Amino acid sequence: MKKKRKIKIIFYIFLALVIAVVVITIASSRWLKVYEHVVYIENLPPHLEGFRILQVSDLHSNSPYRMNLNIWRHIDNLDFDMAAITGDIVLDGAWHSRQHMRYLDPHKPYLEALAQRVPTFFVEGNHEARTIHIFKDIMADLGINFLFNDTYFLPINGVHLEIIGTREYSIMRRSSFAPMDALFDAPSPFRLVLTHNPQAFDRFKDEGPLLTLAGHSHGGQIRLPFFPTLYSPGQGILPKYGDGFYYHDDAVLYVSRGVGTTHFPLRFWNRPEIAIFELRRK
Repeated sequence: MKKKRKIKIIFYIFLALVIAVVVITIASSRWLKVYEHVVYIENLPPHLEGFRILQVSDLHSNSPYRMNLNIWRHIDNLDFDMAAITGDIVLDGAWHSRQHMRYLDPHKPYLEALAQRVPTFFVEGNHEARTIHIFKDIMADLGINFLFNDTYFLPINGVHLEIIGTREYSIMRRSSFAPMDALFDAPSPFRLVLTHNPQAFDRFKDEGPLLTLAGHSHGGQIRLPFFPTLYSPGQGILPKYGDGFYYHDDAVLYVSRGVGTTHFPLRFWNRPEIAIFELRRK
């Protein structure tokens, strides 16, 4: 009897663990986390005090018929002054094909509405790099500003916010980063930098004050409680830039855990996220 009781206890413990893993996995894909951060910048220009930026990263839409996760009903209830989409808005399931472009179809009405609501900016991720010529046209049709190693001066209260958007990191590396480095030649009181891969931060972190918004890492997708990001593509195990905030003198980097997944379709202990950043003078 005692042996049977032990077997039953072990079975129920195992069953409880399986149920817990399933529940956590489902919640980690479906339960969106909305962060609101205050970012303090040394000598922030007065016209940017209280300016609020929405970041969406790594949506990885992979179907022309449905959304993996409807983030837009949450975004409708948020207060912000501009929006930044930091790459990998689709999954690269069909390189060079129109099918790849159709992955955006469920989101297009919401993206267009977002661009009508506030100035909206997009930079490419590695999942768009091979079809970028088509993406330029799509973003233009939606009213979204595609920054392609470009600088955009957004008017605010009669002054402006300098926004730099970089190309995807592996593309820039092939050109020894020269086109991107040239964007930082002139001094600036403050810059907002949009890039997909956080490794690019090392190229311009001495050009502060600036806030850089990036993604790509997904926070590792699979996490353990109380542990940092375990793995990031391009950086390997225990990456330098996993997720969250990083600081270098007067330069700030934020790495989003993103919304979707890559071809490995699971997240664990790692809820999808969108974030708002409110600028404040230090």
